[in-house]
Amino acid sequence: MDTIAIVDTSICTDNLGDEIIMDAVNSVVWELFPNAYILRVPSHESLSDRTRKYVRQADWCFIGGTNLLSSNITALGLWRLDKMAAAAYGSTRTVCLGTGWNKYMSEATPATRALLRTALSPELIHSVRDGYTASHLEKVGLKAVTTSCMTTWSLTPEHCRGIPTRRAPSVVFTLSAWHPDVEADRAFVELLRRRYKRVTFFSQMQNDYEYFRKFGWDDISVAAVTTEAYNRFLENEDVDFVGTRLHGGIRAMQKGRRALILAIDNRATELGKDTGLPVLQRTDVAGIDAWLEREEPIRPALPEDAINRWKAQFRGEAAATVPKPAPVAEPAVPRYLSRIGRVVSRVA
Repeated sequence: MDTIAIVDTSICTDNLGDEIIMDAVNSVVWELFPNAYILRVPSHESLSDRTRKYVRQADWCFIGGTNLLSSNITALGLWRLDKMAAAAYGSTRTVCLGTGWNKYMSEATPATRALLRTALSPELIHSVRDGYTASHLEKVGLKAVTTSCMTTWSLTPEHCRGIPTRRAPSVVFTLSAWHPDVEADRAFVELLRRRYKRVTFFSQMQNDYEYFRKFGWDDISVAAVTTEAYNRFLENEDVDFVGTRLHGGIRAMQKGRRALILAIDNRATELGKDTGLPVLQRTDVAGIDAWLEREEPIRPALPEDAINRWKAQFRGEAAATVPKPAPVAEPAVPRYLSRIGRVVSRVA
């Protein structure tokens, strides 16, 4: 029985999008390793002695999507990767699954390159969200293939044929408090209020709701703020989705709803380029209006060959050709920290 470690972005998060991402990560890992024992470790928190031990004892470790990678990984801290954590990840077969680069940035710093080369397997091909991320990883010296985000893998042509092409009577929208544009956000929501009989707001993060309240839209209803409640809403209501939350929109398409994602950063922009999924810039109100009225089927161009190539390395003889690496020694702990650790242990 294989033991799998999953770097889980839904642990210690305030973003429901991380739960949507992990649903897809879990589905892919279960497909590849149906009888495996699963261990979960956090991405947003530093690894403890226990979690580093879990990673080291795993046969494989999957980095579960999102925009964890960056050119200065220790400064941004979306993936808490330090030398001790990198040594743990480097002691097993650690591979990216639909992972993306945080934003448009310059090349990785020398420290980041060293951490990524230690942590990520040099033998395996890493699944990355877009060509932009693939370019960065290849410059680090790692192999990468553009598979899109694994949340899109279920958006097959057969599935998308069941998504309506005509405008629904109601719409659900999202805002992003971390990247506000009051003028642009007001403009597209006012358009939705004119075009739909009923408008509902879904708050993917708590701060999104506080931002929404500032606009004074008292006639707009608010959806319940859990992933399960959002699922039920999409399953039971005849709605379109329009908004700036990428995975709120992808979940809508997964549930068979017509959706338009409004790009506010590199994630949606690059996803739209690579897959052809409906993506427009948030500021393009005329384009949004035209999309609302247009009866156009969703025809994603998923990179199926790349996805299958990435999956193949975990199956049959291919998996046996990538042995688990020798353990990477943890860096020495400074003597003063070692003494503090002994004191804490005695007190505990």
